Parts: sequence; C-alpha cells; structure tokens
Amino acid sequence: MLFDRPELESGEELEQLSRILEVETSNNEERDRAIDEHLTQIILRREGESRKDYGARVDRFISYLRFQEDTSYISAEINRLNALKKSRKNLAKRLMNMILYRLEISKVNKIETNKYKISVVGKGGKQPVEIDYDEAHDLDLFPEEFVKTKIVKTVDRDAIAAYLKAGKPLPWARLVERGNRLSIK
Repeated sequence: MLFDRPELESGEELEQLSRILEVETSNNEERDRAIDEHLTQIILRREGESRKDYGARVDRFISYLRFQEDTSYISAEINRLNALKKSRKNLAKRLMNMILYRLEISKVNKIETNKYKISVVGKGGKQPVEIDYDEAHDLDLFPEEFVKTKIVKTVDRDAIAAYLKAGKPLPWARLVERGNRLSIK
C-alpha cells in the first residue's frame, strides 16, 4: 500500500493524487490541472453521500496533507547525513595529516605504489599571514591602510510600508493584500 499510516488508509483519490505528485514532469500546467481535478473530486460533496462519509473522506485528505507537510523526518535524515559527511571529511583530513607528518619526519618526499603516487609538495596560492590581534574586535589597533571599509545598503521595507500606510504614494511600490491561508486544527 502507498501509505504506512492507518489514518491514510484507502481512498483511491489520495493514491491517484500521490501518483500525480510523485511524477516529475516538465509540463507544470498539465500537472496542476490534474491536481486541481483530483482536489475537486476529494473536497466536493458527492450526490447522495452522507455527511459521515463526506467527513471521513475529507479527514483522510487532511491527514494526507499533514503527512505530506511533516518534513521533520527528512530534516533529521539530512542532519544525520551531514554529521556523517563531516565525520568522514574530518577523518580523511586527520589521516592525510598523519601521512604527511610521517613522510616529513622520515624525510621521504615520494612514494609510488601499484595504485597511487604520493608526494609531499608545497602549498600554492597566497602567502599566509598570521596576525596577533583579533581581526573582529581589535580593528582600532590596525593602521587605516590595512583596514577595508564595506558599506552595505539594503531596502527598508518597514519604512516603505509606513510611508505608504500614511497615504503617501510611491510610483515604484504599493501595499498588497496579505492573502489567505488554510488553518487546520
């Protein structure tokens, strides 16, 4: 069965909707039209349908929505995989540093095996600079010639909204409706 949760049992409409949602399609209009048709079938009360049956069908649909909306298990899996990724990267880095250390103290610059060629080489790029001051908190200790100044400009949406609410027009901005949302309790 498509669902592992008992409250989502049966309901051919939900299974059809799931199939539509799972199909990757480049034609979003066609997909949206199909979804709209299925939602209409699910939400509208059918001729001769009792209130109890209608309520049960809508309850299944709302449970399905909640199921689709619940992404906490996906977030937990992402966190687990990120932790695993970080752990493996750290382990690989430690092992590489151990190999480099052993090669440097034994004064060996190259090793050739059947599969790999390992060499101790100098790092490229910019010459590293070590600074004794805290770059974030001790800026006043640096001579001005060694400090970059950045100016960041952002749009103040709150000020624009207040200006418009005061009845003053702006040709390039307008207040829009907040819209509606669906509340399910």
